[in-house]
Amino acid sequence: MDESLSENIGNDERYILQFKAATGFTVVLEYARLSTMEENKAKIEAAGLECERLEKFNIKFDQADLFMDMRSPECIAQFDLDDWI
Repeated sequence: MDESLSENIGNDERYILQFKAATGFTVVLEYARLSTMEENKAKIEAAGLECERLEKFNIKFDQADLFMDMRSPECIAQFDLDDWI
C-alpha cells in the first residue's frame, strides 16, 4: 500500500476549507493533511479571497457550488486551485 495513503487510514480528522472563488462559486475542499490545507488556504488568501476552515464535515454543504474530496487521487487530478483563484 502507498505510504501516503496508509498514514491517513484511521485518521478521522477532517481538514475542510470553504472559499468564494473568483467565479463567484462557493467551493469546499476536504484534505487529508493539515499542512496541505494550510498551504492552500494561504494561497487562496494571498489571491485576495476570503477563506475559512470548517471544523465539522456536513454532507449537505447547502451553500457549496462545488465540493471536492482532495483525499482522492481522482479529485486531485481534476481540480486545479489556480483556475478558481
